[in-house]
Amino acid sequence: DVEAMSMTSDEFVSEGINNAELAQAVEAELDQSLMLLQRAIWCFEQTDNTDLAAKARMHHSSILFRLELQPPYDERDVMAYALLETRAAHLMESLTKEGLAFEVLNIFVAMEHFLSPYAKAELEIRVIRKLRLKES
Repeated sequence: DVEAMSMTSDEFVSEGINNAELAQAVEAELDQSLMLLQRAIWCFEQTDNTDLAAKARMHHSSILFRLELQPPYDERDVMAYALLETRAAHLMESLTKEGLAFEVLNIFVAMEHFLSPYAKAELEIRVIRKLRLKES
């Protein structure tokens, strides 16, 4: 792309940030969010900005995980639910470390159907309430 060849490092970072913010704004359209995050990652990689690229990759991974949670799913598969809980916990921890609290909340909402009542209540008390306070 000719335009990309003439962009400065700052312009790549700015374009990456714009794409990442748009990805967050269009949350209802997960496929569109993925495309925007892929663009953001590419922009950040052009400048070797590993921190922003890692943050965008983590957000991208989270959206891929949420896409996996969409129906249909087998409600009788207890092992699959336990595996999902474990994966969600690791992902939520990584998202928190990257400062992506909004995406932790999105994972929680997407996972509510899969969580045991105990796990759901504990997450709500220990994590989610605090994140909602920070986000507001």
